[in-house]
Amino acid sequence: MITTKEAARRARHRQRLAPVGTNDRKAAGVAAVLLEDARTHTGARRLLDRHPIPEPLRSAVVALLAELAAEPEEPPAP
Repeated sequence: MITTKEAARRARHRQRLAPVGTNDRKAAGVAAVLLEDARTHTGARRLLDRHPIPEPLRSAVVALLAELAAEPEEPPAP
């Protein structure tokens, strides 16, 4: 499991790559903010529960948080 700091970095990268105005871009931005503020992936999901976010976007954020938490750590560059 990657750290929340690394997950936030990856979420920001996905945000930059997603088309402007799409739920993917919005979800990546929300996920990045949650991960930057939380110490754990579970904490990020708890923070999400505190905020009223429309359902299609909330589902996308939950899915992205789960996907990021499951990503393996990349080996350090030589």
